[in-house]
Order: sequence, then structure tokens, then C-alpha cells
Amino acid sequence: MTMHQPAFHFRPAVNWMNDPNGLCQVDGWYHMFYQYNPHGSRWGDMHWGHARSRDLVRWEELPIAMAPLEEKGEIHCFSGGCCKDEQGRPHFFYTSIGPEEAGRDCRDGAQQWMAEPVEGDLTRLEQTDAYAITDEIHGGMHVREWRDPCVIRWQGQYLMTLGGCLEERGCVLLYTSPDMKHWTYRHVLAQSAVADGKPWECPNFFELDGKFVLFYSPCGPVMAQVGTLDDELRFHCEREEVLDPGGWSGYYAPQAFRDEAGRTLLFGWMPECDGGRDKGWSGMMSLPRELRVRQGGLMAWPAANVDTLAEWTQVQVGPGETCLAQDGWRLMLRFRCRVDAPVTLRLFAGRTGETLLRLTPEGELTLDRQDSCVEAEVDRSAISHRVELPGGEAEVFLALDGSAIECAVNGQWLSGRVYPERENCGVYLVCSQPVTVRVGRVK
Repeated sequence: MTMHQPAFHFRPAVNWMNDPNGLCQVDGWYHMFYQYNPHGSRWGDMHWGHARSRDLVRWEELPIAMAPLEEKGEIHCFSGGCCKDEQGRPHFFYTSIGPEEAGRDCRDGAQQWMAEPVEGDLTRLEQTDAYAITDEIHGGMHVREWRDPCVIRWQGQYLMTLGGCLEERGCVLLYTSPDMKHWTYRHVLAQSAVADGKPWECPNFFELDGKFVLFYSPCGPVMAQVGTLDDELRFHCEREEVLDPGGWSGYYAPQAFRDEAGRTLLFGWMPECDGGRDKGWSGMMSLPRELRVRQGGLMAWPAANVDTLAEWTQVQVGPGETCLAQDGWRLMLRFRCRVDAPVTLRLFAGRTGETLLRLTPEGELTLDRQDSCVEAEVDRSAISHRVELPGGEAEVFLALDGSAIECAVNGQWLSGRVYPERENCGVYLVCSQPVTVRVGRVK
């Protein structure tokens, strides 16, 4: 349905998209590559799609940047990242997948390849297997589901992290190189305590605000660790937390990058959870978030340019229930409040359903999707997150865009997807005290 299509979250015009790849800023342009199937709206035949933007929020879709190199036996270009060298030139890394019969499948035969821009505008990336990294780098230790390279420059060398599964436990592994071409395996950087067979996907590892940050997607809510890196390149986790609980229901495989202004920015994939309906498109990107380490934890705020998407008005509401919008398909809200009693937002509310976003004084943030629609195949399970409320206060940001919901409370995020009926589009705030709400209607 057209009302479920996003208006200000990026997606390609048609077909399947998933993970953000190779995020970077070059000569003022932000570049977003992403997993893309040019042949349909279901997963398969992975290419790197491409879009660019001057302001992070208004994107121009460009032609496919990288396709599988069939003459080299490649059938998928899986996820990866971008690293700039000392001269500021971007280099790209990704996971190359071939056919199972050739021993190159994603479960046991992945390789890590490089790609270089053919032109300065990054419209086309040319991959090479000249410096391919194979599982042999581990010296007999077999890592299953080994993929998604993240490369950073640090103290005169390059560090690469890759996700996978080792002895049935999800893990992130560390590698080093002097030149981004010749790599040495170092050790397991972090690993799950549970042998559930689930790989840790799309790891990101980087320095921020005097700490090292590791986040990854373990086939569920996105997890983050904050800690230190010692002289032996051992990571010491000081705090572990949920970065976004959305997972397969709203937020997965995020990627961070540093822009030319020095900000560390984050995009994530917002997958569908509508039972696999063929709409001609599937998936979208989140809004950009700026990451910081605060009070020892990883927090994020909407990037500054997000507010430029809307025309803002100010409304005084409460106590009790107040209608903020009768047509809330494309809307952003900002407000501060004390949470002495539960604060509830009724989203996409109407005669046949509603979605509830509830924050309790104990810091339990819940997206209740039970009555979000009438279609049985849609995932309507609740998504919950424990957030911190210093002094019992909450600073709330909310974005509604068709079927996308993104909410931040004091820099802690919860994202989800819902598929309401067309007539269900009201937005109401229920609170126990007067609140000043900024309402942003997307232009």
C-alpha cells in the first residue's frame, strides 16, 4: 500500500534492499552503498546499490556501483565497509560469495575482497581478488558465516574486524595490516557466551570519545560494547548494552562512519516484517544518528539535518489525552517531560486499530504492536527497551514515516515497523502533566 512507503527514509525506487555498506563522505558528498537485488523485491543476487546526498537526509539514487564478477566465479557481493588511507582516498572491502558446488558459499566458503573507485565520484567500484583473504588465514581454525569486513586506520596500521560463528558461538575476529592488502589474523576480539549457532553479523569497531566501541547484529537486537583496547590489541569490555532492540522487526546491520566534520554517524537497515508481501520494494534505511559515548555508554541523537525535513509548530498539551495530528503518516515529534506516571503515544490510531508507544517511570520503553493492523501474517510482537531516565526526565524524539517508527529517549533508541490500515492515522499523547510538544510535519 502506498501509505506504507516512506517519504523521508531512503529506499531505492524498486526491489529489495538491506544492509548499509561502504558509508563515507568524499568531497562533500555523502555516499551510501547498500545490499541490493536488481531483479526483484526478495533477497537474492546481491549487488551494491548506491545513493548520494549533500545533507544526509535528501538522497539521490544512482546506478548500481558494484555487481558480482561472474568471470571470477562470484555470485554475490555481500556487505562491507570503506576505509580512507593516509591521503584520504577511499578503499572498499566486502565479502565475496560464490556457488556452493565450488566451495564458495556464505556458510563455509566466503572470501574477503577489495574494491576501488573507478571514478572520483564513486559511481562505479571495481573489485579484485588479488588480495583475497580466505579462511586459511586462521591456520586450521574454521570460522563459519565469516563476513562483513569493517576496516579502520589506527596508530599507523589498519585493523579489520569480521563477524562469524566459532564453535557455535557468535564472534568478532580481529586482523591487522600495514597496507590494507596483506593481512594477519590476530585473535577473537569478542565472543558470545551462548552456543546458539547464531553468527555475529556486520560488526563495527572504532574509537570514539576516548573509548573503543564494538557493535554487531547477532540475528536479533543490535548489541553494543564500550571499552578499551590494550597494547596487545585485546578489547576489554566495560559496558554491554542494546543499541536498538528492533532487530529483524525494525533495525538491523547498522554501519557507522566518520564524516568530514568529524562526526560519527550511523545508518541502519529497517527490514520488512509484513509476512513477505510482494509490494515491488522491500526495506528502507533509518534516519541518520550521531553517536557519542556518554556516562560510559553509547548514545545517539538524530543528526542535525533531520529537523530540516519538517515544518515545526509548538503545541501545549496535557494533562490527559491530546490529539497531535489527525493525519500522522509523515510526522516528527520532540518533547521533554517528567515521567512520574506512564507516558503513552497512541500512533496510527483509528477505528480498527492503533500502535502504542509507552514509557514507564521505571524506564521501560515498549512498542505495543498487537492492534497495529488486522492482517494475521504481519509481525505484531512487542518491542521493548530499558532506557535511563536521569532525574526522572525524558527527552523524546519520534519519527513516523508510513510503516517506519523510530523513537529516541535520552539518546537510547527503539525502532520498529507497522502496517496500519489507511483510516488509522491519528496521533495522540497521553500524559499526567502539561507538556510542550514540537510537531514537525514533513514537507
